[in-house]
Order: sequence, then C-alpha cells, then structure tokens
Amino acid sequence: MNEAMIERLLQLQPIGVALVIGFVPALIARWKRRPMTPWYLYGFVCALLAWPLVVLPAIHGLLVRPHGKPERISPQRRRASALALLKEESVRSYPSWIAELRRKSPVGIERRRYACDHLGPGETLALVRERAEAGDRHAVSYRHGDVHLGYVPGRHRWIAEAIDDGLRLLAVVETVKTSWVFRRRAKFVGTRIIVLHDGR
Repeated sequence: MNEAMIERLLQLQPIGVALVIGFVPALIARWKRRPMTPWYLYGFVCALLAWPLVVLPAIHGLLVRPHGKPERISPQRRRASALALLKEESVRSYPSWIAELRRKSPVGIERRRYACDHLGPGETLALVRERAEAGDRHAVSYRHGDVHLGYVPGRHRWIAEAIDDGLRLLAVVETVKTSWVFRRRAKFVGTRIIVLHDGR
C-alpha cells in the first residue's frame, strides 16, 4: 500500500475507515473457505472501535479451525502409527498373509492390481467372519474398505475361532511383494494379526 493510499484512508471518516479495514479478516476467511459476512462484521466492529484492533480478527481468522471437521491424518502418518504399534512389546501379533489374491473379488475387482495400487506396509485391514462361505466354516476375509481382498489361509483357522470367542482382531499389512512381469501386480501380501481386545 503506497503513501497516497494511506493518506486517503486517514482522511476518510472513522466509519469509512472501518468499512475498508474490515475487509482484511473477510479476505482471510474467504482464503480459508469460511463464510465472509461474519468475519467482515467482526473486523468492521473492531476497526470502528479502534482500527488497530483489526489485527485481532485477522489473527483469529488465521488460527481458528472450522468446527465439525476433524484433522485429516495422512496415509503415511497412519501407516507409520500402525507399524509402530507392531513394535510395541505389549502388543500381541501373529504373521499371516492374504490367500486367494490371484482371484477376482466377488464384484470383479482384480485383487492383485488393487493390492499393488492401494496397499503398503502399515495399511490396516478389517477381518470379516464369513459365516455363509460354502465348504469352509472357518472362513475369514480381508477387507480394505469395501473391497474383498481374499481370505485368511486355512491353516490359520484359529483366527475364525478367536473372532467367534469375542476377540477383537485387526490386520496390518507388513509386506507387499510385486511382480514386474508384463504388468505390475502384487504377488504376495504378508500381514500381522493384532489382538486388540480379548473380549473378557
């Protein structure tokens, strides 16, 4: 702002100065994607009382966070937290892997490609008891969101029994081995099964 502009502002009536200076917090609110009107009124009132007070709503607008929107945790930070959990001595975890990764999911998603694109060490997976699975009363599936990735291997039937007994389990991806033959796909996804709560 040049000197001529400052002189013009000083020559304006107090209300005119307040009207102009009140735009500072309103512009900050717009930049932060908040409603401009309340912040403009906030700045106008402060500037009307004493124009240096406009600094108060300007700083307030920069620092305050919008209500109702939790801070988003980046996938890298979330994965790092899960891997750190595996290293805790008090946490019980057991190795496993995703079986039937080569088959397509029930809705036609190519699991190997999906795993390659969306999974990495530290990614958490849900374990879902598949009671209606034909021919296997111990079936437990791995899910990433709504995507059916495959099953817990048959030799790890204790996982189904643990879920039936009330244990709360969580799977964390430990390794993703990929193949570069023709197209990049995941050929193996190793997991760790964490016991969160024994249900007793």
